[in-house]
Amino acid sequence: MLFFSLSSNTLYSAELNFVTPNSAPFQYKTEQGMRGPFIRIIQKVCDEMQISCSIDYVESWNRAKQMVRMGSMFKQKKVNGVATLAWSEERTAWLYYSPPIIETGYGFFIRNNDVRQPSSILGLQGYTISVHGPSKSSRNLELIKKEIVDLDIDMSFDQEAGLKKLSRGRVDAVYLNKDIGTFLIRSLGIGNVSYAFDHQTVSYFIAFSKVSTDKKIVDQFNAAYRKLYKAGIIQVLIGKDFKVAELY
Repeated sequence: MLFFSLSSNTLYSAELNFVTPNSAPFQYKTEQGMRGPFIRIIQKVCDEMQISCSIDYVESWNRAKQMVRMGSMFKQKKVNGVATLAWSEERTAWLYYSPPIIETGYGFFIRNNDVRQPSSILGLQGYTISVHGPSKSSRNLELIKKEIVDLDIDMSFDQEAGLKKLSRGRVDAVYLNKDIGTFLIRSLGIGNVSYAFDHQTVSYFIAFSKVSTDKKIVDQFNAAYRKLYKAGIIQVLIGKDFKVAELY
């Protein structure tokens, strides 16, 4: 086993161990293990680096982020990273980031027969909008509500519940990640709902614990990712249903 030493008291393994909850369609648990574009990318980059990597399911985002923040042990392995996180200034205190992987958006789903067909936030006057929460999405919608006085928020237990309410006419719109919403609409067989417009765009990354991961390994991971990106391999792994984030 190859080890890198940053100090006389701290040793870092050249293997990388990731934890991630379900976040379909980006990554999700199956009987055969974790699947999805982020899983394929991690596996391919690790193959390119010729190192051993594991990707284990955990049940919640809060637990995954806490484990990475602390560099915890899980299944007798030191946790190094987590998939599908948005960048934030606060998180840079305890995370290293990959290049941006997938560009997605948060916005509004409406019924296809909605006569108003809103294309901007101002078109949502008088709407009751469902959102899963409490969550970052629900906080975003609260900020939107401050811009539009005549707007009601319906807090749903989960994302599926909001889309079902919308389909049945119990709410006027749903605020949700467009890739997740599109995936759920297909999975639930909802035929009368579609995406209206973006409120904000966001890129998702793979992130690494500063506590348990040597930055040299992160740099090697990111260099391997860039090599695969320039060769067109990342685009194939992500697939046509997602937008590949541009390198910067």
